[in-house]
Amino acid sequence: MKIGLISDTHGHLPADIFTIFSGVDLIIHAGDIGAENVLTDLRALAPVTAVYGNMDHSLPAGRLSRIAFIKAEELTLSVTHILNNPKSFAYELYKMNKKVDVVIFGHTHRPEVQKYNGILFINPGSIVYPRDEGGPSVAILTVNGRETEVTFYKVKT
Repeated sequence: MKIGLISDTHGHLPADIFTIFSGVDLIIHAGDIGAENVLTDLRALAPVTAVYGNMDHSLPAGRLSRIAFIKAEELTLSVTHILNNPKSFAYELYKMNKKVDVVIFGHTHRPEVQKYNGILFINPGSIVYPRDEGGPSVAILTVNGRETEVTFYKVKT
């Protein structure tokens, strides 16, 4: 299963995304979407799961949640926008009695992947306003049973 990971689009969706995400089975947007048309355009490629971000004031209230949970093959994924740190979010999941294998998040505008307490944490970076010398980015998470592989892609804006 191939999952396109995107965050912090702030209303902008470069044409390059349609090439990078061509053939994905699912797209996860980790917040700061910016405009409804971003989700509409992404849905033309694959089903979309999205959460709201701290800048998503213009989107219809109540339609998106702060945290989403998705099953992908044998894994459980969680999506949120702001993640203070992996330890505190792992504790928040524990308080909700939720066990997850992967957490996708945004907000920092920096691509990253790290493991904490057996949970893989992935931030695909940002399409706009990247805070990393690598520039605008997205990622694809490939899931095969319980195995995962994360590939980051630079985006031409």
